[in-house]
Amino acid sequence: MTIYSGKTIQDAVEQGLTALSLTSDQVEVTVIQQPKNGFLGFGRKLAQVELVSKTNTKQQTNLNKSTNQPVSESKHHEEETENAVDIEEVSQKLANYLNDVLEAMGFSFKLKLDLKNRHSIYIDIDTDQESRLIGRHGRTINALQNLSQIFINRLGANNVTVELDTANYRSRRSESLVQLADKTARNAIANGKPVYLNPMPAFERKQIHNALADNDHVMTYSTGKEPHRVIVVAPK
Repeated sequence: MTIYSGKTIQDAVEQGLTALSLTSDQVEVTVIQQPKNGFLGFGRKLAQVELVSKTNTKQQTNLNKSTNQPVSESKHHEEETENAVDIEEVSQKLANYLNDVLEAMGFSFKLKLDLKNRHSIYIDIDTDQESRLIGRHGRTINALQNLSQIFINRLGANNVTVELDTANYRSRRSESLVQLADKTARNAIANGKPVYLNPMPAFERKQIHNALADNDHVMTYSTGKEPHRVIVVAPK
């Protein structure tokens, strides 16, 4: 069993995906240890996850069926734990928590909650202080999103991701990242040298990786440690 570590669950998963050369829809993720970074009294521990290729999982399932062997009790327990999580209850607790945090930060706002599926919580924060909420390079809203992820993980919703948004920032940011990826790739090819981007969170780095995944002339990889981990775009 190979364990991958990171400051957050997302970062640990990204480490595993890079090592295995797989995408998120090709693996099953098991959280071994929740991240505890010392915020608000949490102990300091890295997130630890195990990634298993779905191909291997299917092969094991077929083997179990052919040999009439039961699936392990630990797997049943994992499924029961996941099913036991009430995402509506988790999302409501998260909304209440965010309400307290944002009020403490002095914002006037309204929260719009959207459960896209049982593994995704989207919260739009409607405020007239959107620039302050987003912060420089998205640092404030990203920090709140990371804090929200830690909050629901501690509620047992390990396979649920949180996305915070305001004034369609995520969509605008996604478009900017695609443009940045294309521009950086052109520079790397023209100069024949790797180009290092500014530090960005794991989910934004993933968008850069995806934007250039089909580019035959460059390769991308991440280097450094959080929160200063960066994307490198290098000519092949």
